[in-house]
Amino acid sequence: MSLRTTAATRFDSFDVHRTSYKTIGSHEIEATVLIPKAVKPGKHPLFVKWHGGGLTAGEGAYPDWFPAYLVSLLLRNDAIAVLPNYRLTPEHSGDEILQDIADFWTWLRASLPAFVASKSPSTEIDLSKILVSGDSAGGWCAIQSILTLPQSTFNACLLQYPVTNLIPTSPDDTPCGETIPPKEVLDEFIANIVPGTVVSSAIPPARSDLAPMLRAHRRWTEFFGDAKHLMPDTRIEDATFLAPTYIIHGKDDTNVGVELTHAFVEKAEKLIPGARFKVATPPGDHGFDTEIYEEDEPWLKDILEGVEADWLA
Repeated sequence: MSLRTTAATRFDSFDVHRTSYKTIGSHEIEATVLIPKAVKPGKHPLFVKWHGGGLTAGEGAYPDWFPAYLVSLLLRNDAIAVLPNYRLTPEHSGDEILQDIADFWTWLRASLPAFVASKSPSTEIDLSKILVSGDSAGGWCAIQSILTLPQSTFNACLLQYPVTNLIPTSPDDTPCGETIPPKEVLDEFIANIVPGTVVSSAIPPARSDLAPMLRAHRRWTEFFGDAKHLMPDTRIEDATFLAPTYIIHGKDDTNVGVELTHAFVEKAEKLIPGARFKVATPPGDHGFDTEIYEEDEPWLKDILEGVEADWLA
């Protein structure tokens, strides 16, 4: 039976530690480390989850966007979790976000083991057992992690409704039932950006309408960029490897259409030898999975059994 939690109690079973993995000027880009309170001495697998928010908003340790079923997954495997932040658009480009991803993984290998040992002296991270995960824009970060680092880095990848390509958006769309603000609102926001400002965290609902506004009003690539390597759907054309990838994507998603995931998977399977996917598309809109449990959803149990088999092999 899974541990039943709410957003308010999501991290109660963990000791929660914040640190920084990178500093730009005086701005620290942070990561949150979760160590199970009942952790046993010895080596422990590692779970890294990148947060969503359209690449314009979000916070790694925002509990409302941390699915309840992940708590049970971590606890039963006595796993250490790391939840990194990263710079956000429009203040920062896609290439700058990719640099944060690369710098995070460098920090993780060089500094995370000592940081964890300083908080829990009998706890050691097993860097041969890494599961990378991400929801929505965090899925973009997770796939880009795999495409950036050596083939042997990751054992498995778990994605929720991932961003794999630029999402077609009209000003009249209502993603997740929300009206997209008019162009004037976006123009005012951009006009008020102070040059040199570093933004790497925005707790929802702050900035939550920025990504759809940038896309709908045709200003996304102006800030994020449009190079081939910036979207997984085109970057995989030059890839030779993807970790075993498990994807959860509600078939009723009004923000990131499920057809984008199907197209990405089909393309990757054709282009990358040995690419292996398992995709579940139950009913649900964007973010539908935050309060579900595997004993209530057979498809979820099936997905997580596969994840664990690859992650811990």
